[in-house]
Amino acid sequence: MPRIHKTKNYDQFAIIDWNRDIVPTHVAKVMKSMHQIGNITDLVPLIVWPKDKKYADSKNPEGRYPIIDGQYRFVSLKLNSDVVHYVIDESKRLSPEDVAHLQVSKNWAWNDYMNYYCKLGKQQYKIYAGFKSKSGWSHNCVIILLAGNTKGAMSSFKEGSLRITRTIEEANKIIEMINDFSEYFSYYKARSFVTAMLRIIDLVPEYDHNRMMQKMQYLSERLVKCPDAESYVLLLERLYNFKSTGNPVRFM
Repeated sequence: MPRIHKTKNYDQFAIIDWNRDIVPTHVAKVMKSMHQIGNITDLVPLIVWPKDKKYADSKNPEGRYPIIDGQYRFVSLKLNSDVVHYVIDESKRLSPEDVAHLQVSKNWAWNDYMNYYCKLGKQQYKIYAGFKSKSGWSHNCVIILLAGNTKGAMSSFKEGSLRITRTIEEANKIIEMINDFSEYFSYYKARSFVTAMLRIIDLVPEYDHNRMMQKMQYLSERLVKCPDAESYVLLLERLYNFKSTGNPVRFM
């Protein structure tokens, strides 16, 4: 078992740049919990790497301990002038990817994972972040657009192995098509609607977007909120084929 150290010398610790950003409201929540249950870092100590000269300063010329896990506890303890308990991962067994895996039970949001892996220099996440920022879409919609609507894609995102399967050019074109519904339907950015449109665009080669937009000009009141993607596909199919000559185009 690694030895548990304790100190009030807060200056010897460093919050690493690739960890998630400190959010004051979350610090306040951790401090509130500590007021209720006390300082339990002797039971759940911070995990740090050996001193690193990258984080050296005038007080610590030999470097400081990078905090791998427990930065919110550290900030809260420092603000309370309380004792910090920590263990040193001498062999650096805990990798940056392992840190993200540890946070599954700590309510990391999508942005936390995205920013974390961007700071680690993972190119797929940088592409993802740039696209998300430009599109203004939610994480749920961007991930199904760029990586697919599967549990595997969601899990891979959190594990640091995001794989973008669609070109940005294709994704931008699809976003333009879905945004065309904004004039007619307020739920056009809902995950279920986006999933339905992706299914139609990807799997129905006969789909003509201009034809759909022409239908929207006089049928938009019939495009109503649906409980799931399958219901949207069926509804969009009916609207698309409304009073059209020839064989109907099937979306399912």
